[in-house]
Amino acid sequence: MTQAHNQAPNFGFDAPTAADEQASMREVLSHLQPKKEDDVRMVAAALKTHGAKFEGVFLEWATPYGRYKAKGLWAKVRPDPDAMTEVIERQVIAANDRYQILGPVEIKALPPIEWAIKGVLPRRGVSMVYGPSGGGKSFVVLNMIYAIAEGSSFFGQMAKQIPVLYVGLEGHAGVKNRIVAMERAQGRPMPEYMRVLLTNAFNITNPQQVEKLAKECPQGCIVVIDTLNQAAPNADENSSRDMGAILAGAKRLAELVEGNCVLIHHSGKNAQMGERGHSSLRAALDCSIEVTRTNDRRAWKVAKAKDGLDGEEHAFRLSIVEVGTDEDGDPVTSCVVVPDDVPTSAGAKPLSGNQKLGMDSFREACRTHGGTDADGNFTGVHLNNWRPVFYRMSPADTDTAKKKAFERARKDLIERGELVVTDNIYRLGGVAAQLTEACIAKVLEISKATKRHDSDNSATCRPSQTLL
Repeated sequence: MTQAHNQAPNFGFDAPTAADEQASMREVLSHLQPKKEDDVRMVAAALKTHGAKFEGVFLEWATPYGRYKAKGLWAKVRPDPDAMTEVIERQVIAANDRYQILGPVEIKALPPIEWAIKGVLPRRGVSMVYGPSGGGKSFVVLNMIYAIAEGSSFFGQMAKQIPVLYVGLEGHAGVKNRIVAMERAQGRPMPEYMRVLLTNAFNITNPQQVEKLAKECPQGCIVVIDTLNQAAPNADENSSRDMGAILAGAKRLAELVEGNCVLIHHSGKNAQMGERGHSSLRAALDCSIEVTRTNDRRAWKVAKAKDGLDGEEHAFRLSIVEVGTDEDGDPVTSCVVVPDDVPTSAGAKPLSGNQKLGMDSFREACRTHGGTDADGNFTGVHLNNWRPVFYRMSPADTDTAKKKAFERARKDLIERGELVVTDNIYRLGGVAAQLTEACIAKVLEISKATKRHDSDNSATCRPSQTLL
């Protein structure tokens, strides 16, 4: 990935062309009226700061005033980058300084809410993903980012393809490993609509830094700040004043990019009380997503949604992916989020002990006896390879008891849709199947490569008969 200081101003998003900039300026000028000579002169002075690039746009806008007179003003005025500010304040802000009372027709004509991830994350506003340390929130957010940048599905909810900027303020090496793990698990590179900024020098309470960051983002961008604490290093999260400054920075960033500022945050000492910090934080959010961990069980849910459904939990687990080796030749690993097999909807029953043993033994059989095709895709596990693994892991005392337990687990898992079978070849079912089987295929590939390497070394190091 190209370093941030070598990239175009928008972190790899396509740089705006002259036509794009002129179109944006036309949009700005569409809110101003060329009626008074002072206003026309000041707009000319502001645009002339950029040379002749906006002269045609200016003359087009100033046509009602008089194109010939406008051309004369353009030739006379001196460039002044701040000249348009007064015009905007006088025409736009003053004109909007009235209450707008809406009736039934106007209410119904209001645009519907736009979603980045339908029912989960709004396209605009200030949002937060929070949870305990080690709960997996950063992995959940990365999964969300990928879905948005690709326009794909996140736990069954469709995402709209939108540019995303991830601002990593801690654990830079870990960010790299997570992205490599996602690429290997999904079998495709990091989405083109996703960019990463790794820095220790961003403070969300600093208006200048907020504006500087916003200028690097395309309009409509989703900006993820990881973490809130690192983005406001000197702030007291429990202070209403400091939290107000944090929220003001987040809201300003969201407004400038016309998108969503997503803050990653920690839960408090008492996780049941929600996110850490002053109570004004939750009240100001448009969306809040909670990530929880109870022993080995992880889940996320929409804890607050102004215009969506909240409260439904979505269980997940972290699947380990090898991303390389360190200087000693030991494997380096990271994780990817995989929807869990345990159902979490109201009234649904979790896996029984025997069913869980069935799934655990199936995964172990996949690791040791799983098959792949010529393209490296996972093809499943034969019944005869799964059964002995279950027997070995079963706590039952007799072969008869193990056989009954295996048949019961096998039938239950097929009925629940956890597994599917064709000609005694078993594969995963459900929403987790594709990603999980991609991970299994990668593990099998690494295992086979390791065995080939060991075999080659053994053949090379084997002493010849003449030396014995």
